[in-house]
Amino acid sequence: GQEFTYAVRAQGRLETPEQFGDIIVRANADGSMLRVRDVARIELGAQNYAINGRLNGKAAALVSLYQLPGSNAIAAAQGAKDTMKRLSEKFPQDLEYVTCLDTTLAVTEGMVEIQHTLIEALILVILVVFIFLQGWRATLIPLLAAPVSLISTFVLFPMFGFTVNTLSLFGLVLAIGLVVDDAIIVVEAVEHHIEHGLSPKDATRKAMAEVSGPVVAIALILAAVFIPTAFIPGITGRLYQQFAVTIAISMLISAFNALTLSPALAAMLLRPKKKSGGLLQKFFDWFNRVFGVATNGFVTGCNFFIRKWIIALLVLGGFVVLTAKLGKSIPSSFLPEEDQGYFFAQIILPDAASMQRTDEVMKQCEEILKTTPGVEYYSTVTGYNFLTGVNTSYSGIFFISLKGWGERKTPEEQYPAILKHVNTEFAKISSARAFAFSPPAIPGIGTSGGVTFLLQDRSGKDVQFLAENVMKFTAAARERKELAGVTPMFSPSVPQVFMDVDREKVLKQSVDLADVYKTLQTFMGGYFVNYFNRFGRQWQVFVQA
Repeated sequence: GQEFTYAVRAQGRLETPEQFGDIIVRANADGSMLRVRDVARIELGAQNYAINGRLNGKAAALVSLYQLPGSNAIAAAQGAKDTMKRLSEKFPQDLEYVTCLDTTLAVTEGMVEIQHTLIEALILVILVVFIFLQGWRATLIPLLAAPVSLISTFVLFPMFGFTVNTLSLFGLVLAIGLVVDDAIIVVEAVEHHIEHGLSPKDATRKAMAEVSGPVVAIALILAAVFIPTAFIPGITGRLYQQFAVTIAISMLISAFNALTLSPALAAMLLRPKKKSGGLLQKFFDWFNRVFGVATNGFVTGCNFFIRKWIIALLVLGGFVVLTAKLGKSIPSSFLPEEDQGYFFAQIILPDAASMQRTDEVMKQCEEILKTTPGVEYYSTVTGYNFLTGVNTSYSGIFFISLKGWGERKTPEEQYPAILKHVNTEFAKISSARAFAFSPPAIPGIGTSGGVTFLLQDRSGKDVQFLAENVMKFTAAARERKELAGVTPMFSPSVPQVFMDVDREKVLKQSVDLADVYKTLQTFMGGYFVNYFNRFGRQWQVFVQA
């Protein structure tokens, strides 16, 4: 019977270039063998040679990471950085990585600036309230109302699905000056009755009986102004929503504080004022005299316009007309272009230009960017049209990152100057059309700043008809003074070659027609053969000329 069972192994997938080189192509009559290495070059190469990349003029593997819909941009960017930092610990010694473009830097820098503005606004509010109320006790009540209103607004953010971002923070900056108004009304009313001999508690009761209605009315009026903007449809409504609702919520909470917290603090903290000496009192006396003169002038002017109501209507009508004229004369746009810390540059050569020609032009542009003040990184991608999203041998794109905002001090390092310099130098390149442009004002909405227009042929005619109308539209658009530049991405005249295979002759030669097309594919592009194993993964094998 059978005594042993052996496992039989045979050659499976090849793993090295040498093993592929040993593959026998043909056995000759003299006994010699023609192998793949005799007629071909075998190497570990790129999967796709239709595109290549560099960083600051040096060979590099560029990796692009895009944010998923619904995710937080800053959290996604930080997660990618943490992942790369962890992976870099296992990199070879001669391999380095750098984050050459981070589109979230403008967001984080903007939030830092808004936080600074928030602090500055709070300091200004403290200063103004103190100058007008002229006492730390009275000043303390509105100052306590401000953080209570703002913190309470943050608490309600999850209920509305809001996040702490530039729009909501901008709303809070504006709300700082509004949330103290109700508390100031309460404090002034209470102080007025204290000056007339009432105790703080009695003065508070009488003041609240007088001002509760106006406080509620002010809050409802302001909320009625801002809340409707949250219902504006489209992208504009999305931009206004958090801003408007943040202000409205903070105003309603401020009114609630003015009816509850502020009276309680007024009854406990306010005391009859005693005039004291010193420089501060002299400043208050001078300020009160100047403010009294301004108030008397304002009241006199109001009395005049009340008596001469026809003149008042004419003045009001004049301001309305002036406002309308200024509104029409001032240019309008969706969102202004800003210094986001980076920009793009598209290079377009004549149709069907080779990768070699395109790469030479890209190297000329790299020399320009290398000497441009304020530029830190420039990533080169040859063979890709960023504006159309199509791989073409006659296109290339630069992703250009600038130095930090704090590092760019000189005028030539400012964003408009850099963009102008790059476009001026690019215009000197005669062999290609090269131009730098800003990213979209809102990341993800379009591929560039400015306006994107789509022309559609609804008649169903041929490409020639569409091309003629694109040219007509472009020529007319370039005559408009409002448009600085018009660049059509439609290329209907790219040279093409039609390969006509004589099928009858192929069949007469007893050649399989599929082999003919397979050979054409191999020589003109590449042909996928199979897979091979390397580094614990599967890789593709291609034959190409």
